Amino acid sequence: MEATKRSEPQPLPFLLSLRIRHPSIDPASISKELRIEPEHSFQAGQPRPLRNSLAPVALHTESYWLAALNPAAWFGNPSFAEPPALAISQKQLDAAAARNLTWALCLCAVSLSKYHDALLHKICSEGGEISLLVTLSPPAVSSFNLTPEVSRIFGELGIALEFEFASD
Repeated sequence: MEATKRSEPQPLPFLLSLRIRHPSIDPASISKELRIEPEHSFQAGQPRPLRNSLAPVALHTESYWLAALNPAAWFGNPSFAEPPALAISQKQLDAAAARNLTWALCLCAVSLSKYHDALLHKICSEGGEISLLVTLSPPAVSSFNLTPEVSRIFGELGIALEFEFASD
């Protein structure tokens, strides 16, 4: 019997990451509010890692929090019992959001606005900065659009959009 060849998993066409800088906020409070564990974080006043043993100890001057976002996971609503046909549609919507940057940005804007606007406004009002980093894979994403409604939501939340093109 001949073994079936498995196709290589396709890399995602884009990656969304939320980055927050703030004069003093505890990164744990951001994680708790957003219910996302960061890939990288530190708090203002914590010691920086030393590059060599001769350097004096330096402290972080601001708090920093960075986490990858998964817009496909935002469709589900655990409090709503789904009939089997809807569960199939749910999986198709999740897959579409994972592959379509326009949809993912729309979901991200709406979810952040609906569930976390108070936190995001507080961060901005206290001198913090929020960015949505969009890393694109050029062969996989040939185009996308940013609707006026979505860009308005990001603007109202004080979120800057940063686009980066990944090189293979």
